[in-house]
Amino acid sequence: MKNNIMKVVIIGAGPAGVYSALTLSKHAKVTLIEREEKLGGTCVLYGCIPTKSILSQLIISRQASNMSLNTLREYALTSINTISKSLEHLLNSHGIEVIHANGFLRSSMVHASNTSLAADKVLVSTGTRRERLGKVKFTEDLAYTNEDYNKVVIVGGDAGGIELGWMMKKLGKEVHLIDKNDLLLQNIDRTLSEIVTNFLSQIGIKLYLGKKVSKIDETSVTLEDNQKISGDAVFVTFGRKPNIEGFEEIPHEKYIYVDEYLRTQIPNIYAAGDIIGTFTAHEAIYAGIIAAKNMLGEKREFIVEGIPKVIYIYPQIAYVGTTNGNCVTFNTLNLTRTIVERESEGFLKICERDNRVIGAVAFMPYAEDVISLISVLIRYQISLKDTIDLVMPHPSYLEAITEALNMLQSKG
Repeated sequence: MKNNIMKVVIIGAGPAGVYSALTLSKHAKVTLIEREEKLGGTCVLYGCIPTKSILSQLIISRQASNMSLNTLREYALTSINTISKSLEHLLNSHGIEVIHANGFLRSSMVHASNTSLAADKVLVSTGTRRERLGKVKFTEDLAYTNEDYNKVVIVGGDAGGIELGWMMKKLGKEVHLIDKNDLLLQNIDRTLSEIVTNFLSQIGIKLYLGKKVSKIDETSVTLEDNQKISGDAVFVTFGRKPNIEGFEEIPHEKYIYVDEYLRTQIPNIYAAGDIIGTFTAHEAIYAGIIAAKNMLGEKREFIVEGIPKVIYIYPQIAYVGTTNGNCVTFNTLNLTRTIVERESEGFLKICERDNRVIGAVAFMPYAEDVISLISVLIRYQISLKDTIDLVMPHPSYLEAITEALNMLQSKG
């Protein structure tokens, strides 16, 4: 390897695979294997991009109920095709070879369909797959059908279920949302879960909480108490499984085992993205970059603390870290910006322990910006007393951070 450029093979062209390839491209000969016809992985083809394309138009529209679902689908498909094509050009410009084939590992040798590929290092970033349930639809099907609905039934009150439910309600549909938990998002924070649950109920979404499903078909759901909920379509939001097929020889349980440097238990084979149990595109991007750096000889840890998560309805929902600490809640109706824009609700809850911010949740306009900035405080372990030097623009929603931090310091 001293006299020859390192050869790296990456299986999976989602966010982890693409960003790993780009990071490696100046220092290695990179081959990227992708079984789908288009590049981008679950995020671009089925998840973040089509969903957010539709949601973005509904958020900015004042007459969303008059919008056509098929028009929104066309917008989503244009986004998918544009981004996927851009990735193709970007990878090509960096000299990265892309092979469209089924990649797999046998005796530590990478294969692309019937061709074996020599590699000094390998990254497995194959993401997740969906197991179909007859004709039942999943959230990722929405952009790829021309159907319209008056009444939809959604099974799953996770981020995807909340986004889909809000989307359909905004389009004027009758929405029924079922979840096994007593509150939505209850594993994140009690305050957030109560407020979000109440909000979705108030906008007219019919909630069935603390309910288990005994049967699902194309147009109806039967609960364990024998209550039957019917609609024009049923959407399931959960149940994606890691794409282990072809990589069974790598030690794994549900996900592939990796250490803090994203090395698997087989020498020179790394893994990143949903295949190791991360569930957002930005975590996958970060993991892909870290894996690439470590392949190149650095020793960088994949730091899981303080990665922000966002649910793209309006107002936005965002959260980071844990709220098991000393917390304060700031009502964003007290912000000048909120008054100017006539917003009617919102809050930021921020928590500290041992003089450091450990987590926050927000339900407010621009929550992703607010929580992303707080994530920097967490990831760089900035002390609470040093946050006094944070200066936010006025009038802005970012001022919720400094207001809440001042409350925390006064409380302490």
